[in-house]
Amino acid sequence: MPCHPDHSRGPGWHLCDPSRTFGNQPIMEPFSRLPLPCRGPAHLRKIEITPPQPATLMNPHPLHTPDIDLDSCVIYQIYPMSFQDSDGDGMGDINGIRQRLGYLATLGVDMLWLTPIYRSPKRDNGYDVADYRAIDPAFGTLTEMEQLIAEAAAHGIGIMMDIVANHTSTEHEWFMKALAGDPHYQSYYVFRDQAFVDAHPITSIFGGSGWQYVPELDRYYLHNFDPSQADLDWDNPAVRAEMAEVINFWLGKGIKGFRFDVIDMVSKEWDRLAMSNGPHLHDYIRELNAASFGGKGIITVGETWGADLAHMQNYSNHDGSEFSMVFNFEHLGLGSDKWSSRFDPLAFKRAMARHQQGLHGCGWNSLFLGNHDLPRAVSRFGDDRPEWRETSAKLWAMVLHMMQGTPFIYQGEELAMTNRHWQPGELRDVEAINYRASQSGLAPAELSRRLDAIGRDNARTPMQWDAGPYAGFSATTPWIALNANHVEINADEQLARPDSPFHCYRQLIALRKAHPVVRHGKFELLDGDDPERIGYRRHWQDPASGERHALLLLANLTATPLPMPHFDKVTDEMRLLMANYPGEPLPLFAPYQCAIWLQVDQG
Repeated sequence: MPCHPDHSRGPGWHLCDPSRTFGNQPIMEPFSRLPLPCRGPAHLRKIEITPPQPATLMNPHPLHTPDIDLDSCVIYQIYPMSFQDSDGDGMGDINGIRQRLGYLATLGVDMLWLTPIYRSPKRDNGYDVADYRAIDPAFGTLTEMEQLIAEAAAHGIGIMMDIVANHTSTEHEWFMKALAGDPHYQSYYVFRDQAFVDAHPITSIFGGSGWQYVPELDRYYLHNFDPSQADLDWDNPAVRAEMAEVINFWLGKGIKGFRFDVIDMVSKEWDRLAMSNGPHLHDYIRELNAASFGGKGIITVGETWGADLAHMQNYSNHDGSEFSMVFNFEHLGLGSDKWSSRFDPLAFKRAMARHQQGLHGCGWNSLFLGNHDLPRAVSRFGDDRPEWRETSAKLWAMVLHMMQGTPFIYQGEELAMTNRHWQPGELRDVEAINYRASQSGLAPAELSRRLDAIGRDNARTPMQWDAGPYAGFSATTPWIALNANHVEINADEQLARPDSPFHCYRQLIALRKAHPVVRHGKFELLDGDDPERIGYRRHWQDPASGERHALLLLANLTATPLPMPHFDKVTDEMRLLMANYPGEPLPLFAPYQCAIWLQVDQG
């Protein structure tokens, strides 16, 4: 099979012949369309930042852009504060995102999920919303947001907004009116008297009591997160109606998707002190669906830390009455105490197999390794030592993206960006700051290890665009510390190198769109009891032609060469679809080697 390995770089990316087809499906479609010019040495190159210009729209009416296909959609998450600064204030903004739409189109993603850009005091980096209909001036204006929506649509990319529905900022107009004594708005929040609070002790997720006393009212309000984030009372129909109106406002602006923050917390069960998965949860979501986004081709995802498989099936059932899918975090292995958790490959494989098999035909899955609350993917799952960082990052990308569901790529994941070491004064995340303050009895070295391994600031370091002083993110000192390895790990260098992680992700996105077995095939885990390897098969039959498609993935999860027990399943009829080492794989897999084969039999 014709290949184009770059042997000079060591373990690289196996580039198969773009002209080959298996069945009626192309193999390496993207490389026949998008040239990859080299423009001189990496340290002399810059990705030029130009002022945003009005787009020439393929469709001047973003409300009427074609619906995005859930089966083949790939979503890219942007943390706007850390993506691209366009005005030199050290903080990312909407115009910065507009400047990078060409990069995102080259990657091939279909939708951009933006974490909150609403007006906010930013006690929790925007998840404390003060106005759901206003853009925070630090990010730009509503007009610039409308321009982003239109310009993204011109690239065939939709925008997904983050809806923080469980709580508002205490600076929100509703809460301010509640504090002023308005009983209508007091009913929007969970205000309780001393007797109720004594009988229902709640611990905040960020530490300390979940109840905050208001002397002027002689009552407490509930905050499951920071005291500046007051929980809304979803048992009040007026609150549910307000949230539907918020969503309809953004639908009117051309938004194509919504991510619902901690949505499983909107129904609570006080008898059990359960702050999530309450008795009315699915009723409330169905009501919201019917009153806003339902039946409009909108992609939705709910963040559900506590959802089991039955809940996931309900959330994403095929009648479309709730969400398209949810985020479930079981595969991450964070457990009840995320700070002391270590990655467990067995738990990952078993959780993913449960979700792949349990949702097949009766729901839909989200696929993700990282987000703004999680460690960098290669540091958590792979091996971020320089000699193995790219190879292991490609492995985990291949493992994830060949499963059924909608992949989410967190900004910088496609570059294999890593965690960094944090000094106490560099921390910006309120959760990490509170945790550090609460752990006076923990050995300093262990506390530092935990913050470096798990702290949310890892995911929020500025996007690494080039090797310049501020990584191409800004012209000044960023709001949060850079990762010093941006000199080696950056988009500028990887765009020009065909065997880079960026182009690995680009190929995986194209393969999902090209091969129905990736989108629709059944899942079979091959080695559920092996912590050092992962192997699985996918099977799909074309209902029209009877053509049978089979996909096989094998991977060595360690830094040691290992024989692959399931290598005998590679038959002569199979063709190598993708690999992260050059050449044809052998039964003894190199460190972090991964390979994917495809077989298509005529019906």
